[in-house]
Amino acid sequence: MQHLTDEVLDLAIVGTGPRGISVFERIAAQLAAEPEPRHVRIWLIDAVELGAGRIWRVDQESCFLMNTVVGEISMFSGVPDGRPCRPGAGLSFHQWLGTQPDPELAALGRDDYAPRYAYGRYLHHVYDAVRRDMATRGEVTEIAGRVTAVRERAERYELTVDTHPQGAAAGQLALTVDAVVITTGHAEAELTEHQRALADHARNSPGLRYLSGDSAADLDLHTIAPRTEVGVVGLGLSFYDIVMSFTVGRGGRFKDSPDGTVFYVPSGNEPWVVAGSRSGLPIRSRGRNQKGVTERAAPRFLTSAAVGRLREQRVQRDGTPALDFDRDVLPLLLAEVTYAYYTTQARQQGGAERAARLGEQLTALGPEPARWRAVAERSGLHDPAPVDLERLARPLHQRRFGSGSDLLAALRSLLVDDIAEAGRGNVDGPLKAALDAIRDSREVLRHAVDFGGLTARSHRADFLGRFASRTSPLFTGPPRSRTAQFLALIDARVLDVVGPEVAHGHDAERGRFYLESPAVDGSRKHCDVLIDSRIPTPGLVRNTDPLLRQLVAERMAVGFTHGTADESYATGALHVTAAERRVVAADGRPHRALYALGIPTEGACWFTQIGNGRPGVSTSFTRDADVIALSVLRRAKSHAVQ
Repeated sequence: MQHLTDEVLDLAIVGTGPRGISVFERIAAQLAAEPEPRHVRIWLIDAVELGAGRIWRVDQESCFLMNTVVGEISMFSGVPDGRPCRPGAGLSFHQWLGTQPDPELAALGRDDYAPRYAYGRYLHHVYDAVRRDMATRGEVTEIAGRVTAVRERAERYELTVDTHPQGAAAGQLALTVDAVVITTGHAEAELTEHQRALADHARNSPGLRYLSGDSAADLDLHTIAPRTEVGVVGLGLSFYDIVMSFTVGRGGRFKDSPDGTVFYVPSGNEPWVVAGSRSGLPIRSRGRNQKGVTERAAPRFLTSAAVGRLREQRVQRDGTPALDFDRDVLPLLLAEVTYAYYTTQARQQGGAERAARLGEQLTALGPEPARWRAVAERSGLHDPAPVDLERLARPLHQRRFGSGSDLLAALRSLLVDDIAEAGRGNVDGPLKAALDAIRDSREVLRHAVDFGGLTARSHRADFLGRFASRTSPLFTGPPRSRTAQFLALIDARVLDVVGPEVAHGHDAERGRFYLESPAVDGSRKHCDVLIDSRIPTPGLVRNTDPLLRQLVAERMAVGFTHGTADESYATGALHVTAAERRVVAADGRPHRALYALGIPTEGACWFTQIGNGRPGVSTSFTRDADVIALSVLRRAKSHAVQ
């Protein structure tokens, strides 16, 4: 085993996807701002692709799209200033796309959606710019390999890295550093008992295949033969990646009809796909973007100050600052949603002055939408019913269908309406403006939820169990063009949908897999390939990452559990400190300089899968990286800092 040490300040960043690059960029920017720069060596380690990571690697199919418009994305923590791109100042994703020789990439507008491989290339651009700048004040050493262990060695940390073969046999490297930042992103999860049973059936049955729980780019889709009957469980973003690989990725084409609808021209190489999910509907379309980068709606009711007041009231009443999501937080969020819905309607029907008057009246009444309807009716709104998130999320719930044709008719009606609403935009369309209010409130929601901000019961059951799982598909979806393509694939008989509350398994009598919906008579469909497209919930329990397993097994880390002696909730997230994201050991001691950020902390924090900052806007993505950068450099000055 080779052993590497050095007398300079050594920092290891484990994982070089967006979170790792953001920490790298902020450390370099902080070093550049120091009056007496120190000599620092940064070790960048990635098991898949240095400078992009696994999810954004550049060898993906061009039909895999991002679900954020290009104008809202930047990995530099500052805007360009006329000088070369460097830490703290550089091109946004949209600006970088305009420099590309590929005309399809260069032509993408601010409100378009780019292929994921293009974002991987942009990540490489940012990564390389930071690496070049660091050469003037330190060293950057890259290691292609997987970190399998981190152990304390006096006041330093020793990493064990399994290196990849580069024309020679793979080896193992021991690296001793002063600080470690874990930004490993999504890891593969162990199969559940049900999934293992399906995988066993596939292994023991010639002609059957089972694929599960991974990025579409990592699934072996190309070897599935044309006209194979394929079942897909889940209708989220990964489903779209899979079905696009099966269609556009195999030579099929979408075309526009004279009436404005979309139709699909098959290549003949497609598998036949049948799919289903809990809601029975694909993830809903994002509203056509009409907002500039800085044009997020300012919250009126769900504010950080309001959350603080609620915590004070809870302490006085119950002796704890932990909130109840349904009682304390959700009413304020619903007020934001309904406010956007009503005022947007008023602006469309009567102009800006009517909207302003209505907004003043609603604000004066306070965050109680039940009292708003009469005011909305007096203002002349055509549709004064408040937004019902539960109905929007599960419009097929408790409905029965006598046939698959009846289901598809209902599904088509819902999706055609969704496409129309998305086309009205996230500023001019009342419904999508209302749902965008949830996106605009995410920073405050994190303030309310993160690090045990809710009671254990409410966090588990109300927030994660119901709100996040059901509501996220309403505002995190793809462009409306994907929904139109979904309907076109159904018309072309390339895609079928079984219905809501989908059940799937192995039919022993037929020797095949099946999908079916209890809400649709005669819905059972058989297939020879079954793909579970649902991305597993991040967590330590089923995580296959050897590093996280080692940290927990050796008590260097522990899962984040919160609550009281009467009721607690083990979130499955890595326990980190709120202030600096330092990993907490099993004995409750925060490590001196071992940090974690992003997906490994999902559960202690919410919505950590965000993989970018915004041009010229301070978001939690950049702030979290900056907090770690400042902490690393401050703590590394003296091992005495605890």
